[in-house]
Amino acid sequence: MRCRWSLFAIALALAALSAASAQPPVEPKDGKYVVPLTVDAVGPARPALKYRLLPELREMRPGNQIPAFYKCFFEQSYLFHNKESTDKQKQWMEAPLKDLAGERELVNYGGSAYKQAHYAARLDAVNWELTNQAKTEGVMLLLPDVQSMRMLAAVLKVRVRGEIACGEFDNAIQTLQTMFALARTFNEHPTLIGHLVGTALAMVAFGAVEEFVQQPGAPNLFWPLIDLPAPLLDMRKGREGEKLFLTREYDVLRKAVPAADADLAALLKNLDALAEGDKNLGVPSAWYAKRAKDAAVLTAAAEHLKTFGHTPADLAKLSPLQLVLMDDFAQYQVDLDEFLKWTNVPYWQIPVDLGQQKRPGPFGALLPAYMKVTHAKARAHQCASLLTVAEGVRAHAADNGGKLPEKLDAVKLPLPPDPVTGKPFVYELRGATAVIRGTPAPGREQEPAFNRVYEVTVRKR
Repeated sequence: MRCRWSLFAIALALAALSAASAQPPVEPKDGKYVVPLTVDAVGPARPALKYRLLPELREMRPGNQIPAFYKCFFEQSYLFHNKESTDKQKQWMEAPLKDLAGERELVNYGGSAYKQAHYAARLDAVNWELTNQAKTEGVMLLLPDVQSMRMLAAVLKVRVRGEIACGEFDNAIQTLQTMFALARTFNEHPTLIGHLVGTALAMVAFGAVEEFVQQPGAPNLFWPLIDLPAPLLDMRKGREGEKLFLTREYDVLRKAVPAADADLAALLKNLDALAEGDKNLGVPSAWYAKRAKDAAVLTAAAEHLKTFGHTPADLAKLSPLQLVLMDDFAQYQVDLDEFLKWTNVPYWQIPVDLGQQKRPGPFGALLPAYMKVTHAKARAHQCASLLTVAEGVRAHAADNGGKLPEKLDAVKLPLPPDPVTGKPFVYELRGATAVIRGTPAPGREQEPAFNRVYEVTVRKR
């Protein structure tokens, strides 16, 4: 799978996985995913961080997690690739928990692959070793390991469901730690695709947490959820990686120094290869050749490039083809930063229309599907915060004879806000059920993936 042009295919493949991570699969209703949570009235554990959702420092050993996770697949072809095995995984991922409690095949499920994943998650470094390769191969970078990590996440999900079903909460916590650690490795992946995949794997883990908290006798995970990085993946490394994908042949467009015809030809050949199969884009070399013959385009390009510090004398030495290429490339760099500068801004402050209008041309088509990844990050962050609030509500019930709070203000814990709005989650007490929901992203009001609703009911003793 190639880095750039497979982004939309990956997004479509992961959409169902990341949106409806509860199990059995939650069917959307009226544009929402309504997730019933039947829980015991239990407060946070003491000490507060008795349970953690990422491995603790005292468990860590020196080493790189990535090659250690790769070793999960050694001599495990049947587990990951055999149709009978993968069909059973799908069945076990979707079956009600009560059907898994007596399933003998789930005892020690995953075997040596799970043992290796447990070990990998407790190493102290994450290095995908892709940066130099990305600089060399650019947007043609292959990412064959992305699919493998998804397969490992499926095995871990089956494992944790079996442990939850049997009430093995300590074991389930260990597996959850491994799942969240696997998802978080993608925080160091130098591509936005990597961050999209990591976010989807995090949603799988949050779906397992939804099941965990509903089991009779399950501990309250309020403080472990608060303790997770928020968001779990922050997109910093992926953002920086976007600037690696136009490789060295594009350096001739960074300075107003006449380029050899062969260098420009190589660059255009590269652009043509990237655009192959894109009916909307056409052939970049033909597009630039036409623009290089248009006097008005050349005049506008020269004027624009002056604003980037290039002198008229230097620009006059350039061929018409290099001039239009440089102008388009310079605008691409501006447009890219116009996306990436929002990476660390709270979601509710990001312009609603960011990325909706892309300028025409080959470089414009190379801009990342930034908002797709940003929406995924916000959705996972919102899910984590919703779960935290639900556990806060459960803690309130523990302190008040099983009664759910009338309002969220009554909960005496630091409830997180809705990361989509920066405001408190919408809360309503309907008889014996507390309804907690977030606000969907603007323009996504009818999309179930952006409309997750928890209906919390306290189990009667």
